[in-house]
Amino acid sequence: MEINKITCSDCIDGLKQLPDNSIDFVLTDPPFNVGIDYQEDYDDNKQDEEYSDWCYQWIREIERVLQEGRYAIIFTGDKKLYYIMKAIYRTNLIFHHFLKWYKPTCQRGLSGTVLFGRTELAFVLSKGKPDIKRINRKTLYSDTLIHYNTTNSDKYNAVNHNCRRPEPLYRQIIQGFDGKLVLDCFMGSGTTAVACKQLGVNFIGFEINLEYVDIANKRLQQNTLFDVMQPLDVKQDGGNGLPPTDKSVGIRPTIL
Repeated sequence: MEINKITCSDCIDGLKQLPDNSIDFVLTDPPFNVGIDYQEDYDDNKQDEEYSDWCYQWIREIERVLQEGRYAIIFTGDKKLYYIMKAIYRTNLIFHHFLKWYKPTCQRGLSGTVLFGRTELAFVLSKGKPDIKRINRKTLYSDTLIHYNTTNSDKYNAVNHNCRRPEPLYRQIIQGFDGKLVLDCFMGSGTTAVACKQLGVNFIGFEINLEYVDIANKRLQQNTLFDVMQPLDVKQDGGNGLPPTDKSVGIRPTIL
């Protein structure tokens, strides 16, 4: 499996190509089974138990390829959280707690019950007893990470993907867990890969949609600059990797 290149592959097929105990950190954002249109490559509207069984198949593979004592971060949606947690507990991965991504901006269009601020959760898992020395407390000084949501209209990062994550969020997580070889088996438009490139970290990634693979690999071929200022919330208690002292302290990368 080629390092630092995104491979067009089904997540389970791709994972089966990796050797046992070959990955030291996993950061991935699977489909939430809430009916999002991922084109013809994936059905995001499975029956709940079918979704849970499917999650078990790739989570079991993550357990196999993850090194002992290392961490896996798996994002999850609110509505189907139970079914992915059910899949996790069928493995021997240890669930510790949640990371929380708080978005000062909102996604009110998703539901009438979604309020002005919104938080997404990510499972913090380990294979066996975790190596807590790998956690960078200077970067992860809070379990709530505060980053603005990234939209397709963002002029600095215009990438056509329904569920793209902000690069600063992923950089903070990778630095916080000291990832050296990062696996993302749902690479999408390549945010994990771009964050790894910005940090000088190796990655392995799979994505089933060829269009997204092309987008992601093009992003990786471009230069990355850290020269666009991103305002931060001065009221935050931390969570973006920078002290909450001034609205202009955040630096956001631009893909040129």
